[in-house]
Amino acid sequence: MIQFWAWPGHGSRTKSTQWTAWRDRSRSALKAFVVLISVAVFVTGATGHGDRNEHLAHLDAEIAADPDSVPLLIERSAAHRRLGHYEASLADLDRVLAIAPDNHQVYFLRGLTHFHSGKPADAETALRRYLQAVPDSPAGRIALAETLAEQGHHLAAADEYTVAIGAQPTPVPDHYLARAKAYRAAGKAYLVLALEGLDEGMSTIGPLVTLQRLAVGIELDRDNPAGAIARIDEVLAKAPRKETWLVQRGRILASIGRESEALDAFRLARAAMSSLPSRVRSSPAMKALRETISAHLDKDTSP
Repeated sequence: MIQFWAWPGHGSRTKSTQWTAWRDRSRSALKAFVVLISVAVFVTGATGHGDRNEHLAHLDAEIAADPDSVPLLIERSAAHRRLGHYEASLADLDRVLAIAPDNHQVYFLRGLTHFHSGKPADAETALRRYLQAVPDSPAGRIALAETLAEQGHHLAAADEYTVAIGAQPTPVPDHYLARAKAYRAAGKAYLVLALEGLDEGMSTIGPLVTLQRLAVGIELDRDNPAGAIARIDEVLAKAPRKETWLVQRGRILASIGRESEALDAFRLARAAMSSLPSRVRSSPAMKALRETISAHLDKDTSP
C-alpha cells in the first residue's frame, strides 16, 4: 500500500514554514553532494600512476604481514611488471618458487616479465619450461609465438599460433591475423599459407574487415592483383560502406593498366562518399580518400 509522508504540525502556516526549511536543507545537501562527486571524479582522473603505486604499497603491507602468501607475491610481481619494475617482479617470482617449487605459473609470468623487459630469448626459455607442464595453454602458446616473432623466428611463431588457435574454445580474430603476419614475414614462399590461414579464420569467425583487408594486401604481395580484386568484389557485394574498398579497387586496376575500369571505381567511390553525412565526410580519413579520388578523376579530365 502506498503511504504518504505526513508533515508534523497541523496549521497551514506551520506546514508552510516546515516545508520551506526542509526544502532549503535539501538544496544545501544536494549542492554538497554534487561538489563531493565532482571532487571524487577529479581525483580519480588525476591519480593515474598514483593509484597503481598505492596498490603496490598496499600489497607491500599485506606481504609484510603474510610473507609466504603465494597469491599476494604473484599479484605484486604483476604490479611491478606493469610499472616497469622488472627486477622486483622477477624477485617476487623467485620467492614464489622457493615457497612452492611446483607452481608452474611462475614460468609463464617470468616469460612475460622477460618479454616486456626486452629479453625475448630469456622469455622463450621460461615459456618453454611452462609449456612442458601445461602444453595445451593457449595463453602460453600465444606468448611464446610473440616471443619467437620478436626474435625473427617467424615460421616457428606461426606454428605456435596454430597450436593456440586449435586449443582455444572461442576463436580470437587477432590470432588469425598474427599467424598470417608471421607467415608473411617469413617470406614470399609462405604467403599461400598466410592466405589459407586467413580464409580459415573467415570461415570460422566470419568475413571480418581486418581479415579481409590483410588478405587483399597479401594477394598483392603475391603479385596477384586479380586475386586481390576478386576479394574486394566479395566484400563490396555485402559491405554497407563501400567507398574505401572502391578506391582500393580503383588503385589496383590503375596499377595494371585497366584505366577505364579504374575510373569507374573512383566515380562510384565519389558517389558513395557524397551520400555520407557531412560529419563523416569531414573526417581526416575521408578527406584523404577524397583527395585520392580527385587525383585520378581530375587527371583524366584535364586537357
